[in-house]
Amino acid sequence: MWTGIALNTSGASGETLREGVREASVLAIGVLIYNAREAIGVPTATRLVQLVGFFPAVLALYQLATHTGLYVAHNVRANGTFAHPNSAAMFFAIATTISLWRYMDDGRNRLDCLLSALFAAALVATFSIDGMITLAAMLIVLGALHPGLTRIRLIPWGAAILVVVVFIATPLGSKRVAGESATNLSAAERGETTSTLDTRLYRWRTLLPQWEESPVWGRGLGTTTTSTNTRANRLNSLLPHNEYIRYLVETGVLGVLILIAGLSTLIRTLLRGRRLDGLPGARGFNASSLAIAVIIGCLVNSLADNTLLNSPTGYALAIVLGAVLSSGGEPRRQRLPETANDPFLGGEIARAPA
Repeated sequence: MWTGIALNTSGASGETLREGVREASVLAIGVLIYNAREAIGVPTATRLVQLVGFFPAVLALYQLATHTGLYVAHNVRANGTFAHPNSAAMFFAIATTISLWRYMDDGRNRLDCLLSALFAAALVATFSIDGMITLAAMLIVLGALHPGLTRIRLIPWGAAILVVVVFIATPLGSKRVAGESATNLSAAERGETTSTLDTRLYRWRTLLPQWEESPVWGRGLGTTTTSTNTRANRLNSLLPHNEYIRYLVETGVLGVLILIAGLSTLIRTLLRGRRLDGLPGARGFNASSLAIAVIIGCLVNSLADNTLLNSPTGYALAIVLGAVLSSGGEPRRQRLPETANDPFLGGEIARAPA
């Protein structure tokens, strides 16, 4: 529907159709994983995300060591195989959270511990403040939702603190934090951008008048990403760097309300699955908690970045959610003995767990 609105707003072109097709591909991945529940469970889906992220993470560390990568705002930052360091950081945040969840849930597997360290180090190499905050949010939620002892919850919490400390302790990390903390709101309003936060604030201010042109229906998917610079707005071609404002402009109030309703339904479903995972026979650390942590991280990242415009992030999210939802939150129960229904060998009494 909103791709059709975009065609009416901007005319038929490949750029106009691009965003609708890309978002449809993300949904398609989720549907495929959901329908392949017999072949692709949560362990397989999470391992797939780790596999996809392994080489980009190694490359990001190589770029850090050799001082190569992408030149962004007078700084060289690792980006692995991704288009931008922020895109890489978001994927590494999901991969780190998945790896740490697997480590806590799968008998303290050393491979998952090493992968957690690899992806976290790769995220630091991107020097993305958005990515650092996103990973911290995911790990905090992951620890808070853990049904076990406090000492187990301290694992993700400690990892979150460690990532933040290491990030700030690096020269470029501390420089980036200091630069963003010096943001001047009045200068940003005039378009005098001296930091990435200045740029974001100015871009958000210029997007709101576009929303006012069509507040209910919006201007259509992708219309904020295909605009060009004008004499009055030299930053008009920049990405919105805020998913909430982007969807408000592109889909209007109606689209945002539909998204909120869908997101609320999804989280309620996952919370029900988390309660079922706590029943006897379920795996120790439930997959629903992982999905909720990743979703919360995406919501945090969306405040200052275009989370869902990054296709790898969208695909990773779709793979995890599809696998978790297909599991239905049903706990794994022990197989009943064959004598359970034999009235001569105990009947209902034999149904007790072995």
